[in-house]
Amino acid sequence: MNTVEEELPRTRCGYPPNEVIQSLEKTLPQTGVYATGRCLHFTADLVCSGGIQNLFRILWEYSLIHIGLASPRVFVYLKQRIKDIEGQQKVLPDEELYRTEMIQLRIGEMILVLRGAPTRTLVAWPKVGIETHEQGWIRGAVVDQLTESAALRRVWNPHGDLSILRTAGANISKAINEGSTERALFWVKWLLEEDVISRKVNKSGLTNIERGPITLNARLRTDVSFFILHLYSEMYKEIAAKGLIRMNEEFQMLIDIWKAPPKGLGGGAKKQILILLTQILIEVPRWKVPAAEPLIKDPVYLSNAIKQVPKFFNEVLSYEVPQKSGELAKAFKSRTAAPVKAKQKKDEVLNQNDAYEKAIMAYINK
Repeated sequence: MNTVEEELPRTRCGYPPNEVIQSLEKTLPQTGVYATGRCLHFTADLVCSGGIQNLFRILWEYSLIHIGLASPRVFVYLKQRIKDIEGQQKVLPDEELYRTEMIQLRIGEMILVLRGAPTRTLVAWPKVGIETHEQGWIRGAVVDQLTESAALRRVWNPHGDLSILRTAGANISKAINEGSTERALFWVKWLLEEDVISRKVNKSGLTNIERGPITLNARLRTDVSFFILHLYSEMYKEIAAKGLIRMNEEFQMLIDIWKAPPKGLGGGAKKQILILLTQILIEVPRWKVPAAEPLIKDPVYLSNAIKQVPKFFNEVLSYEVPQKSGELAKAFKSRTAAPVKAKQKKDEVLNQNDAYEKAIMAYINK
């Protein structure tokens, strides 16, 4: 008779769910053929075990944290590829979806493209001291009206925005124009914190103008972050009009992702997007070519590598459909180990090793 430990959910290849997530996240940035094979193996197991949405979340998070400004085109690419796959999800049963070669190739392509993309670590938020939110502190940060940007004058509205927004917005504009990422992010973070404090103390935020999408409730539509996004959009238009930046699609895609985040992305991802938008406004106009570079640098290599992807899926699909799919889905979301360490049966261990070694060797010996 099986014990409770033996009945814990496992993936198609017999891995604990958290192990697959952690292994995929670990191998995604690693270089080399062997690492590529491992990454594709764990990807296929995650997808064929019902964790395709978890894969999408991992790819979005990796792109935001590790690629970012190094290749902003990645966000346009991911949005389109994931949209294509989700379209097929709506019409195909799960097992048929996993066995469809076009889906396998699309998923493998995303892995290979992200692995081959240039990387750049996301900058950290600057520290905002508690004392900066004390009454009267903001008065010392007022910017002369003559130096306020035209973008700010188009965005700030005296009939719904507090004067604090005008002051902070002027400092954000000034920092961006002067090329100071740290100062710009300081004021962005200060505004986000001040809005939270105002809603808690005064029962209302820094603005009552509804700039957010109508799909949100009225309270969320007045969040100060929409003021920041509006200001950034107007500043982008000014810079683009001077021919100093050519990232219209990439910039707008980041704003769209912020307003309607993909499944699994929360407040942390939104803050990362604000950092990226700030970096684009400050750094890209100073590039020799102020546009996003092509995402795929070696299409011949990518084309050859993609042909190997179905081997990984076919190997994983040779094992039985995992049991306890509901518990497995919850375990994928938790990203942590089960509370009780599972006892692996001998055949489960063999399944893991067999699937892993066959897939890796097939890729290395292609």
